[in-house]
Amino acid sequence: MAYGLAQDIIVSTTPRLEGQEVQEYLGPVSSHLVAGTNIFSDIAASFSDLFGGRSKSYRKQLEKINEEVIGQLKEKAANRGANALVGLQIDNDQISGQSKEMFMVTASATAVRVESRSGPSPEREAEKEEPIAANEMNVEEKTVRLRRKHENGTLQLSDENWRFLIENRVSDFAGIVQDTVTESLEASGVTPRQRTHLNNGPDYFLSLSDEKAKEHLYEMTAHDNPEVADWAIGVLEEGNMLDLSRVEALLGGDFYSGQKPALEILTRVDKSYYEQSDIPRLEALKLQIERSFGKRAEVFEVEKSGTFSSGTEKVWQIREGPRNSMDRDYCSETGLDMYGFGKTETKPEEAIQALETKVSALHRRFSSS
Repeated sequence: MAYGLAQDIIVSTTPRLEGQEVQEYLGPVSSHLVAGTNIFSDIAASFSDLFGGRSKSYRKQLEKINEEVIGQLKEKAANRGANALVGLQIDNDQISGQSKEMFMVTASATAVRVESRSGPSPEREAEKEEPIAANEMNVEEKTVRLRRKHENGTLQLSDENWRFLIENRVSDFAGIVQDTVTESLEASGVTPRQRTHLNNGPDYFLSLSDEKAKEHLYEMTAHDNPEVADWAIGVLEEGNMLDLSRVEALLGGDFYSGQKPALEILTRVDKSYYEQSDIPRLEALKLQIERSFGKRAEVFEVEKSGTFSSGTEKVWQIREGPRNSMDRDYCSETGLDMYGFGKTETKPEEAIQALETKVSALHRRFSSS
């Protein structure tokens, strides 16, 4: 059945619907999702900051998980020919292991076919044009004014304008915010105004839909400035916005602007929820990493230097840096090892270990459900 029909399905936590008569009971339906690592313990720890960015982002995660699991129920109900779900229940079960916590989110309900006692079907026959409320019109008008200021080069992202963009989730400005944050991070010295931009940027992206936020944040992770990439990964981490398809694309790209950020993302960023179908995708990413990384330094044989030295010796060079003796682990200028990684950067083996842990946890959870 088409997704549009699934969207029309009525959902109720009660066993019956007001003004509707159940014509047929089509049986129970259930759906399971595995929530990201430590999300619920982090949510509990953040409730004291009711108006802060972290609290907002965690509330968003809870809403997103519930919406997804209910959406799956609607799809299953629609496939049975139902037009309503009654007796909805959502339960959370905890699983722990290796200092990690994951949660199985389970939703169940009864699929039914109902008919209004007054005659018309509860399914919408056609989308009707809805009027715009005054407050919504005010938002649209202010958005147009801010857009004009940007086009004229007079836009100032003041505290008031930041609040407006965040509270009203104005996605039109995602590109402007991306450029503003990037310029602030690339500046030689961060001014108080630029610090405001960097502090408000995460709340802005977390207020948007995941797809819109990912479009800009994943582009920032491929930036040649490591501070820009790290800032974007931090927002992805806070929003649990791991996107396996985008990570796969990064792993197939440039080593420095694609593959290295992908490793960092895989060790720091979770999905809001995991499904059984994620297992082969995670395993494929692990195999891709195992095949993609190796020594990147060039090794040369040169004449030994020094008055009392003779013969040749091997040296290595990476990314146009100086030549280093083979007993040196990191380049004296670039700070990179022979594989192209700095001392504090995420290595392939760390990402592989993170993927193996996720796969094992998902196998354990889904095999016991």
